[in-house]
Amino acid sequence: MSTIGVDLGGTQIMAVLVDDGEIVAKAKKATPRVGTPGDVIDKIVAAIRKVDPDGTASAVGIGVPGPVRPDTGVVPAAPNLPGWDHDVDVAAALSSALGGCTVRVDNDVNVGTLAEYRMGAGRGTDDLLGVFAGTGVGAGLILDGRLRQGPRGMAGEIGHSFVAFGDLGTAEIGRGELEDYAGRNSLERRARARHEAGEPTLLVELAVDGRMKSSVWENAVAAGDAMAVELVADATSALAAAMANVIAIVDVELVVLGGGFADRLGEPFRAAVENELHQRSFAGTTAPVREAVLGDTGGALGAALLVEDC
Repeated sequence: MSTIGVDLGGTQIMAVLVDDGEIVAKAKKATPRVGTPGDVIDKIVAAIRKVDPDGTASAVGIGVPGPVRPDTGVVPAAPNLPGWDHDVDVAAALSSALGGCTVRVDNDVNVGTLAEYRMGAGRGTDDLLGVFAGTGVGAGLILDGRLRQGPRGMAGEIGHSFVAFGDLGTAEIGRGELEDYAGRNSLERRARARHEAGEPTLLVELAVDGRMKSSVWENAVAAGDAMAVELVADATSALAAAMANVIAIVDVELVVLGGGFADRLGEPFRAAVENELHQRSFAGTTAPVREAVLGDTGGALGAALLVEDC
C-alpha cells in the first residue's frame, strides 16, 4: 500500500510517494511567497500529482509549519505562509482537490520526530524528545510509543518555553524564550544589533543575499569569529536548559537533535549540547543526544507515516 507524505515549508514543498517504508518518488515545488492559502493548496496538489500522477496512493499526510487542531486538520495560523492569518481546513481542502482521498495533517516538527522515532535515530526507544533548531525551534514528543499532540495541538512547542528571566522586553533578546536564543532568525537579529553598535563580525560579511543562513554560522564559527562563537554558545546553553526541563517533567530516554541550524553545526554542536544537558540535569536524570539522520526528507517521510494505517 502506497501513501504520500508532504512537508510544507515556508520556502519549499516536498512530496514523497512511500511504498513499504521506502521513498519511490519525490518532487519539490516552491512555496508561493504571495497570494492566499488556496494558492498554497494548489502547489501542494501539483507536487502530489507529480509523484502520483495516476492517483493510486491510499492516503496523504502533511506536515505544516504551525499548530494544528487535533483530529480536525484545521491550521489556525501559519505566519510563514502567504495570507495564512485565519483558520484553514487543510485536510478538507486537499481531500476535495484529490477526489475524496483521506488526508491527515500535523505540525511539521511532530512528523519529523515521528520519522526519526520509527525509521531514524530514535529507533528502539519508546520515549523521546525530538528537537529541531532551524529558523526557529520546535519539538515533538513521543511517550509510550505514541506521538503526543496535546488537547490544543501545542505539545512540544519548546521554542516558546522560557530559559531566561529579567528584562523580557529588550529588542535584542526578546521575551526570554528558547527561540530567542537558539532560533536562527533571532540569532541574526542579535548579531546585526551588535554589529550596528560597532562590534565586528564575519557573520555580516559572509551573509548570502543579506541573510545569515545556517551555512554562514557554520563558516563563521569555523573561522573563530568571536561573536558567532559566543552566540552559538548561548544557543547551546539555552537548548540544554530547555531539554533538561522536559526531561525533568516527562523523563524521556533519548533526545534527537536536528534542523538546518543544528545539522550545519554538526557533531561539535551536538556534543556541546549533550555535555551541558548532562551538567544541567537533576540527580542524573539525563538522556543522550543523537543527531537526526533522515535529513531533508524526514518531514515528508514522517507525514506519510501519519496515514500508513489508514
